[in-house]
Amino acid sequence: MNKKMLFAGALAVAGFIGLTAFDGKTLAQQKEEIAAAVTAKLETLRSEKAAECDARVQTEATTRFEAWKAEQAAAPAPAKGGTKKGTAKGPKVDPLPTKPAPTDPQKNRGGAVQPGNAEQQKERGGAASPTQAPEQQKKRGGAAKQGGGK
Repeated sequence: MNKKMLFAGALAVAGFIGLTAFDGKTLAQQKEEIAAAVTAKLETLRSEKAAECDARVQTEATTRFEAWKAEQAAAPAPAKGGTKKGTAKGPKVDPLPTKPAPTDPQKNRGGAVQPGNAEQQKERGGAASPTQAPEQQKKRGGAAKQGGGK
C-alpha cells in the first residue's frame, strides 16, 4: 500500500508539472513565441553587425584620408600663378580627321522620295488607298483562303 501511494504521488507530481510547464499554451502559440524570439535575436545581431561594419568603414576612410593629406602635404607647392594646363611633355599629336557621315544608299536611288519633297512620291497603280473600305479593295487570287480550309 505504501508503494502504491508513493507511485500515485509521483504520478500526480509528474502530471502537475506536465500540465503547468507550458502555461496551457497551444503548439501554435508556442511556435509563434519562438519565431518572435528568433526574429528579435536576428534583428539584434543584424544591427550589431551593421554597427561594426560602419565602424570599420569609418576607420578605413579616416586612415585613407590621413594618408592622402600627408601625401598632399609632401607634394611640392605649385609655383606662382597656379598650375598650368596642358603642359604635358612629349610629341604633339594631331587629332584624327573626321569623316562625313555615310549617306544611305536607299535615299539616293532613283525614284526615292527625298526629304522635303513629298509631292514627288508616285502613286502605285492598283494600290489600295487607306480611305477605301476592305470590301472595295482588290484581292489577289489565292491570297486568302475561302471557307476556312486546313
